[in-house]
Amino acid sequence: APAHNRSARLTMTTAVALGVTPALPRARPAPRRASRARGPARSRAIVPRAGADDDIAKPSSASNSVLSALCPLLKVFSGGDAAAPRNRFLEVATSGFASISRLPFGVTVQPECAARPAERSPKKPIVLYEFEACPFCRRVRETATQLDLELVVKPCPKEASTHRDEAFRLGNSKNTFPFLVDENTNTAMSESEDICKYLWFTYGEGTAFPEAIVTSTMVTGWMPTLLRAGRGMTRYANAKKPVSAFSDDANENDSGNVGLPNVTLYNYEGNQFARLVREALCELEVPYILANAGKGSARRERLRLIDADASVPYLIDENTGVSLGESDKIVAYLFEEYGGYVRRAEA
Repeated sequence: APAHNRSARLTMTTAVALGVTPALPRARPAPRRASRARGPARSRAIVPRAGADDDIAKPSSASNSVLSALCPLLKVFSGGDAAAPRNRFLEVATSGFASISRLPFGVTVQPECAARPAERSPKKPIVLYEFEACPFCRRVRETATQLDLELVVKPCPKEASTHRDEAFRLGNSKNTFPFLVDENTNTAMSESEDICKYLWFTYGEGTAFPEAIVTSTMVTGWMPTLLRAGRGMTRYANAKKPVSAFSDDANENDSGNVGLPNVTLYNYEGNQFARLVREALCELEVPYILANAGKGSARRERLRLIDADASVPYLIDENTGVSLGESDKIVAYLFEEYGGYVRRAEA
């Protein structure tokens, strides 16, 4: 069987195959996909290559340089203790305006993807290394919502202690984000536009790629970053160190794949309350399963089976047995559990 899915043969500037040196060839999306070949290679078999130490994903453009320059300023405005109680009205308002600025992306599932047969759904993890404040990472998450894809997110905020190094060892030699590893097709790649197109051509059920999801980034993609004053950009100083896929503490399953995270977030990218939770998970560098549940997704029904009153966002933490709705409660819990924050008792 071929090592790569025919529908995923897209030219990728920095894509590498797991354990294979040549880049993937160019591809044309087909109306129907053949069943995907699943190679036996393991993601840690990628041979890292030396490269420059860029901090934010390409494309190389003026907006990229502007965002890099804005990062220190945003860090100042988002200063203070990230775990401290926040003004709820301001938090919801700024996150709401951030969602409005990116409409209609990251809200509704493509109907063909909502009806995707089980045999054409990914069987292995699709891992995304990213950080919440990055507009280029955002459009990858928007794409995943619209394709109804579940992702394993490995947050890579600035000053990250683990996941940036892990991504480098998997082939992200330039240290740019987002960076994607898809074991279903033995693919690892950076460049957000290439990732979006790869995901769509591989899992989009033959539908046309919405070019606006990438072209609009230069117009509105930076708005959530500015409105949220850089939240989800820098690692919380007191965050507990996460377990690396390459550490001695990492557990592997029988197939040789590193076990999935024990934290699951039901989410869709355009939800203003879910954003607040993703920011906290990123700042705490907590790896998690991003269970996308956009409008039309069957995961919404799955969530209601777990909790009849549940809505997005909804967090399940198997490490502690805690399940929570309501973004303010989730954020408070995360900083207490994974950031060591102790809240003062109310008088």
